[in-house]
Amino acid sequence: MIKLRKATLGDRKKAYQWLYYSDFSDFLNKLQGHTSGNIPSYKDFKKDYMDYFFDGSQLEDGCCFIITCKKEGITEDLGIISYTSFHLLDKITEFDIWLKGLSYTGHGYGTKAILVLAGMVRGFGYDKVIMRPSKHNKVAIKSYKKVGFMEKELMPCEYYKTDFIDEFAQGDYGPGEDVFMVLDL
Repeated sequence: MIKLRKATLGDRKKAYQWLYYSDFSDFLNKLQGHTSGNIPSYKDFKKDYMDYFFDGSQLEDGCCFIITCKKEGITEDLGIISYTSFHLLDKITEFDIWLKGLSYTGHGYGTKAILVLAGMVRGFGYDKVIMRPSKHNKVAIKSYKKVGFMEKELMPCEYYKTDFIDEFAQGDYGPGEDVFMVLDL
């Protein structure tokens, strides 16, 4: 059974490791244009995933959760999922997710974690979730569609606060390299 637990500041370093140094990282790094010589530093990661993601001090802006699974009485951490809202219009949030290794993909863990977090953020008053996977990450796109995300054309002014359009409208992968997906809650 998949559960989410609020991440702590003590979880931030392993979240960084899972994202940039797992056996799944080569694929993710390549999508973002990173090579072994230019992987973001932990200091850079902390700028993107500030303390409030891990200490719960600004829930209105975002929060990280550790995806866990209990099997045979043992609870294992599988990955991380977060929501972020500081840059989006009212009642809209953005999810980000990564699992700690390649062997954790393809089992429905991410799909189930998205469903759990979607239920949580609906309870917080959000009515729309966006995700922006790389167009080359076909497995992620398929998973998000299973949950109910729909591909849409991005109209930045319909999702982003004016002050953040220039910074976030192009996505993480560059112009035309992502798929804009929306889930109505």
